Amino acid sequence: MTMLFVAGIVTGAFAYNEDKPVEIRQTEPSKVLVAVKEAPQGPMVVKILDEQNQLVLRDRITKTEAFAKRYDLNALPEGKYQIQVADAFGNLSSSTVNTEVVTKPEVYSRVTVLGDNQFRLLVSALDAKDVTVQIFDGDKLIHTETVENPQGLHKVYTISKPAFPEAISFKVSTGAGFTAYVASK
Repeated sequence: MTMLFVAGIVTGAFAYNEDKPVEIRQTEPSKVLVAVKEAPQGPMVVKILDEQNQLVLRDRITKTEAFAKRYDLNALPEGKYQIQVADAFGNLSSSTVNTEVVTKPEVYSRVTVLGDNQFRLLVSALDAKDVTVQIFDGDKLIHTETVENPQGLHKVYTISKPAFPEAISFKVSTGAGFTAYVASK
């Protein structure tokens, strides 16, 4: 089984990076989230380039409010991709993601949407200790929690008034350095 999901948790410590107007984050092995925290001042262009710097996707976004959008790279070969986001003034944000699949994960996790802003997180970590779960609403960290028994965590989180309900994601990490992002399906 393959996986790579990462996390977040709800109702807790609030951390927010005011310096980054655009957040580019890999939410699953082959999925990327682009979140813009303020209304753009014109069209934005998202480009995805492969390892040979060849354009594989170009998306022009004309939104008048903050937004988050997911990109699915499943149809592309495994490898490294550069995600570039440019605003109307030429300001550029970029990030590199690696879609190579980890075949033997240290932690397996999955998020399911239950409705009414409720999300079920399942975590199975046979050998892992010190598992931390974080919940993100778009690019905003809204909760952090350390899991006492990560071998069979099954927990439902209710997120009151999410800014980006479609962009709720979870980050699961261990003290040994394993990190995976999980987004709801």
